[in-house]
Amino acid sequence: MIEKQLTGLAADLAALPDAPAAPRGPQCSIGTLLDNAEPDVATSLRTALDTKSVSATAIADALSRHGTTVTAWTVNRHRRRGTSNGCRCTP
Repeated sequence: MIEKQLTGLAADLAALPDAPAAPRGPQCSIGTLLDNAEPDVATSLRTALDTKSVSATAIADALSRHGTTVTAWTVNRHRRRGTSNGCRCTP
């Protein structure tokens, strides 16, 4: 029975590359902000997001002070975009 399960698993995994992409939902609030922000703000935010020494809390606090209320959890999830536990924004 184990062999049959593994054979089925191998077939299921082999079919994944040809399967249609899973439906994507809306962008997260960070992705939306990046798309709608002034270019200098978007660049600064991308730099902060890509700098691991800048905490998600610091980013969330800065954004909240300027009118975009987000949580550190949202910032961290956006940082993980493209992974199974990240947001749905394009990596």
